[in-house]
Amino acid sequence: MKDPRTNSRRKFLKYSLTSGATLSTTPTLGYAFTENSDRSAKINRLVPRLPCSIFMASDLDEKFEKQLLDISPEITLLKDVQGKQRTANLKKANIHFGQIAPDAFAQADNLEWVQSVSAGVEHQVFPDFVESEVILTNAKGCYAPAIAEHTMGLLFSLSRQIGTQIRNMKQHQWSRQGTESQIELKGLTMGIVGFGGIGRQIARRARAMDMRIVAADIQGFYQEQIGDLCDQLLHVHEGGLKQLLEQSDVVVSAAPHTPLSEGMFGSQQFEQMKSGAYFINVSRGKLVDTDALMAALRSGHLAGAGLDVTNPEPLPKDHPLWDIENVTITSHISGSSQHSWERLQSVFVENVRRYVYGLELMNLVDKQAGF
Repeated sequence: MKDPRTNSRRKFLKYSLTSGATLSTTPTLGYAFTENSDRSAKINRLVPRLPCSIFMASDLDEKFEKQLLDISPEITLLKDVQGKQRTANLKKANIHFGQIAPDAFAQADNLEWVQSVSAGVEHQVFPDFVESEVILTNAKGCYAPAIAEHTMGLLFSLSRQIGTQIRNMKQHQWSRQGTESQIELKGLTMGIVGFGGIGRQIARRARAMDMRIVAADIQGFYQEQIGDLCDQLLHVHEGGLKQLLEQSDVVVSAAPHTPLSEGMFGSQQFEQMKSGAYFINVSRGKLVDTDALMAALRSGHLAGAGLDVTNPEPLPKDHPLWDIENVTITSHISGSSQHSWERLQSVFVENVRRYVYGLELMNLVDKQAGF
């Protein structure tokens, strides 16, 4: 790849796309600013923003493709084809829509921005990308409503013994066995680890169940940012995770997978949870030590677990986790809905518009932090 330090266009993008810039009179040009200048005053250099080419590693629906092309006739969509044409398209592209692999990144000489189609970016923050000036945005919030509903579904399958009843259906068995352990959620405490877009959507739905909400996050927030979504907000690395685990009747993992979060739920953490608590994971399987989780379930310390993600994933057919009765497993499907992909496409179209006009992009990712 070209050295980004010698690429004036990338220098402009690093500043303007992360800090914002004043609109130009047409989408053809964006104004560049010096870091010490008055942000309201134009300076001496105009930076071309068009034409631009977008490599389509993922497809857009016809409606959103039209919206994208309506931004400017100087936008070109490059299809993900095979052979020499693919290499040529990668070399030409300024924007990459979809997941990008190291080999594709190495060929993308003019790349300035990657729009991930997932919220988690752990498979895309490889060294060459992290060390470059290429910008990364993700799908933060696009799948959150569906994941939040799925979280409540997993919890209901355990708290209302729906999983047991489904197993009875397969045997054509009418039985009330197990109903003595059914509980209401009213008055219980839900602890949400990771209070980003997904965590907050989960909190909204748990509030509707009259639950108390405690959250722990690696970032600091103040009350006005979270409103009444949360009764107590803790910092993960300042004893907050332990405090959350000790008081929660339901613990939900909604944190991204990063080097810091990998394996954060192990034997010690499950022991710190209240006896009879439920554990729900809708983030990434690698946050959890599966052997430790199974031990906590088999001992009776935990009342159950609802897992949309597992470690390993996919879960092998012969894995013993399948056979633990107080576990509900779904196959990493929580983000799917009739609205999820539309939200992501809307974000991308809006981000392209912002790119053209030199505005700050939505859902910027800190590549070093991994989220």
